[in-house]
Amino acid sequence: MQRIKGVTTGSLPTFIDISANFGATSIEEDSILSQLNATGKRVAFMGDDTWMNLYGDLIDPSASFPYDSFNVEDLHSVDNGVIKHMFPLLRQTEKTWDFLVGHFLGVDHAGHRVGPGHATMRSKLLQMDQVLRDVVKALDEDTLLVVIGDHGMDTKGDHGGDDPWETSSATWIYSKSIPLQTIPSERLPASLLLNTTFPSAPTSHRGIQQIDLVPTISLLLGLPIPFNNLGVVIPELFARGDELDQALRLNTRQIADYLQTYRTSPSGADLDDAWPLLELKRSSVLRAKEGFMEEAHIYARSALQVCREMWAQFSMTTIILGLLVMLATVPVTATISQHLDPQNDQWLLDSIAASCTAFVVTGLLVYVTASIGKGLITISPFQLALFGASSISSVVLLLRTRFDRFKKALTPPILILLLQSILLFSNSFVFWEERVLPFLLPTSLTSLTFSLLSATNKKLQRRGLVYGAAFLLCVRLMSLSTVCREEQGSYCHVTFYSSSIVPSPPLPILVAIIPVALTLPMLVRRFMRIAAADHGLAPLTIEVYFRAVLLGGTAFWFLDWAENHQTTVLLEGTHFGGTAIRTIRTVIARVVAWSMGAGLALWSASPLNLAIRKQTDPTGRLSVQVIGFSNSFGSFYLSFLCIIFSIIWLSSQLPGQLVLALGLAALLSYLEFIDTVRDVRNPAQQRPYRLPTLEEVLPLALLGLESFYATGHQATLNSLQWKSAFIFSADRGTLSPIAVTLNTLGPTIFFAMCVPLLALWAIEPLNATTPLKARRREVVAGSLKSFLLLSNYHSMVLLAAAACAMIQRRHLMVWKVFAPRFMVAGLCSIAVDLAGIAAMFGGVSTVVDRASSTYQGVGQ
Repeated sequence: MQRIKGVTTGSLPTFIDISANFGATSIEEDSILSQLNATGKRVAFMGDDTWMNLYGDLIDPSASFPYDSFNVEDLHSVDNGVIKHMFPLLRQTEKTWDFLVGHFLGVDHAGHRVGPGHATMRSKLLQMDQVLRDVVKALDEDTLLVVIGDHGMDTKGDHGGDDPWETSSATWIYSKSIPLQTIPSERLPASLLLNTTFPSAPTSHRGIQQIDLVPTISLLLGLPIPFNNLGVVIPELFARGDELDQALRLNTRQIADYLQTYRTSPSGADLDDAWPLLELKRSSVLRAKEGFMEEAHIYARSALQVCREMWAQFSMTTIILGLLVMLATVPVTATISQHLDPQNDQWLLDSIAASCTAFVVTGLLVYVTASIGKGLITISPFQLALFGASSISSVVLLLRTRFDRFKKALTPPILILLLQSILLFSNSFVFWEERVLPFLLPTSLTSLTFSLLSATNKKLQRRGLVYGAAFLLCVRLMSLSTVCREEQGSYCHVTFYSSSIVPSPPLPILVAIIPVALTLPMLVRRFMRIAAADHGLAPLTIEVYFRAVLLGGTAFWFLDWAENHQTTVLLEGTHFGGTAIRTIRTVIARVVAWSMGAGLALWSASPLNLAIRKQTDPTGRLSVQVIGFSNSFGSFYLSFLCIIFSIIWLSSQLPGQLVLALGLAALLSYLEFIDTVRDVRNPAQQRPYRLPTLEEVLPLALLGLESFYATGHQATLNSLQWKSAFIFSADRGTLSPIAVTLNTLGPTIFFAMCVPLLALWAIEPLNATTPLKARRREVVAGSLKSFLLLSNYHSMVLLAAAACAMIQRRHLMVWKVFAPRFMVAGLCSIAVDLAGIAAMFGGVSTVVDRASSTYQGVGQ
């Protein structure tokens, strides 16, 4: 959408325009199409239906043939439709149109589906080559042909980022009869003909700004230049007599009129600093006789540069206020987590009530006051009220803090978190963060490992070290899966895909993933069996349901791979091609998604993963043994997580699925590692319950971040795996953004939902010293604290990323490095908080209620 806007209006698309990629809306700005409409010209169109969303009221309905632009599975329908409707119009003797737009999509879709290096791409390019040859033959003497690409593609076939592969495309303008240039380029001023060296090109080539097409085409067609255009005419196309001089004068006047109008608008103060320089350059144009062309070109480019800088300004007031609110979040969350007391929560409830009251009262007072004096403040009353309420409520809670609860300020986990936060100020760390995480993760286990090494019980020591080593091995194997950033250059080698230009899974992944999908349920049940908590419906949930949905998710991406490689299957004499494969894939995806809903419903109504064994002794006394009692909470919650895992598995490509399997194995190993450390630190027969600590939560926080990178993502826009948008449907739908979100943030969400296991795993529902009611309060408090600690970790990283983006806002790489990392931190923080709410209310509450109903009356 942004590029169509650029090549029709000549204005600069804004960053917020990215939201229109999932649903473009009509453009009200002056454009080539509106100028055509104003002069009674008729516009014909065929191809990408985005044009109809933007300019539907300016296109002749009788010559409009739109096609769905988001069905990337279909490489041919749009192109065939354009060809079908375009050539009859081109061959008309009496033209019923004045301006014709044919927007092909096959090359774009082939890039998304199979990448630029695939044989399918070559066949599409050959088809387009033949189409161009046929178009040239069909042109009459009075028609101008303009061939452009609205964007390029990276080495994987995607676009949306800012590297030259994605922002560069070719332009070809052709006239069959009237020569577009009679003056050789060598006689034109050299400063007007700038060259650019494109990626992998041995020599430089003539380069233009995409918006330069707007004034150029407008004047060639005898139309006024759109009012808010910032492009400059392409000199070579007016190198006939004095036409270039005239074109530049019209172009200069149009840009000057636009800037003058902008300056008199409510936002005109933005131009105050640059206005004297712009006026000086405009005066130079007006005075110039010799060198007029150079001066006019300099003025146009200066105006473009000023507007770019002007529209990339920062509101320091709101930025600083936002940072202060984020800064307050860290101690407030830490205070709440430290004051969680399962036996006495009155202080916490009173403090939260006081804080909420302060929030409401302060917010209302500030909003009313700010509304009265609205002209005296630079931000909206709502923003000021939100900041004031957040700040005062935080202060109220902190003033009630019992600081004796904070025993140590700089523990090893806090030092690791501070180190990671400080390193975000280095662009080199952001480039290579996924390579640093596999070293931070072992470091986060240091103090826990020291406890094991000092254990007197050698059996426990060996057990803990084995599980710790298994955790680290899984993490190391996860880190082998990589995608590369542009800045990493030759020091990075893609392993997530088979190569940097073919976005398909490597052969070892294709071989390994089905055995992994088959055996992963066995591994989960094996860990449940450690405490014999694999009974009840666990065999059905894990061995049947879990294995089935894993195989379904794997089959989906295998079919995707088969279609991309033009593989066909012969089944009972029936030949299945691309359409059949797409249909089967979509059905599988929807079945898996619906199965997750059905699985959650079944789980919420099922009993704990227990078995009851009744025995009668020789005296006739009946005894009842509950098998799986010692892990009643953890095993049942793990069943819940396996159901959530299924939809994350489906949204991840095959290499990502292998990473998720390793991540789940790492999680299970870590739980047993933590359980062993607790046994070493509290060797009593019935160890007292301890709420989870940051020391225990930090490795899972880092594991969630590691899973984000290892599943084929980076802190860059172009690492988004757009093909996941079409998991549930072959075209654009309401589920497309959800699917992309699950693909991108799903692993982080899943491991966030795993954190309550630190409070639930290997915990008895009751014992001789702790009744059921007290244990219920303990595990709920422990689960909540684990989430608060995880949320605080992400809040700290978000604060550091935000502060870095603010400090580096004028840095050359702010939009390429620091702003995307801030966006990732913000999205992860939101995702973790929402995952915590869902897990507490949907998972932990169900587990605790089921345990309460199961053991009600026991021990009384």
